[in-house]
Amino acid sequence: MHAGRDLESPEFRAVREIAGLTLDLRLSTLDSLMRPEGHYLKVLRQADLSLDSLEAVLRDRGARKYHAVRLALAAHPRTPRREALNLVGTLFWRDLARLSADSRVHPEIRRAADRNLLRRLPELAVAERVDLAKVVGRGTLLAMRLDPDPRVLTAVLDNRFATEPDVIQAAARGEPPVLQVIAAHPRWSVRSAVRSGLLRNRRLPLPLALALLTRASLDDLTGLRDSPGVPVLLKACAERVLAQRSGRE
Repeated sequence: MHAGRDLESPEFRAVREIAGLTLDLRLSTLDSLMRPEGHYLKVLRQADLSLDSLEAVLRDRGARKYHAVRLALAAHPRTPRREALNLVGTLFWRDLARLSADSRVHPEIRRAADRNLLRRLPELAVAERVDLAKVVGRGTLLAMRLDPDPRVLTAVLDNRFATEPDVIQAAARGEPPVLQVIAAHPRWSVRSAVRSGLLRNRRLPLPLALALLTRASLDDLTGLRDSPGVPVLLKACAERVLAQRSGRE
């Protein structure tokens, strides 16, 4: 009888309730860890996602083991800024590139993605830098436009965020392999400002310079003719093109 009364004592009932809660918590945690990646992504894509549902995903340890879910949370407009910034540091470089280039993502999150990319850039192999340069946003592209590897610069020139001033700066500071890439690019080589930048670079190989003369501006031709340090052949050719144009006027 005494043992039976002990089982119904308030102390014992409290122990049983705590044990039950602990079991429920363990089962809930196990259920969370077994949910597939697609479950969380489907929730985060809901147009009418409530803040409570978003916070539930943020608290869910099972959700954070999937890098695609961490990316979706970092990019989500309703994710608290501090949480989103913390998630940025956990992402792979390809995911950071997506954040950097996505205009729908908050500017502070995009800048954080760019900072992380720039910090990791020296560790990336050439092939990885090429892939990154094709898709990254302007924050990282500004640094990559001066990459000395012509394969990387080719990708930079094809990036949708590349601008004429980017290419002009690369043309002004590049070494011969980079200059050859710019001079051969179908989009940028036809720009007069880019051709001018190439011709003003004293490292431009002579054959390339001669090929550009026929489309050079009068200012560029005059500069080549009158500037010291320009190869004699290039000076003579620039003067000849100037004379031909004067004869046609």
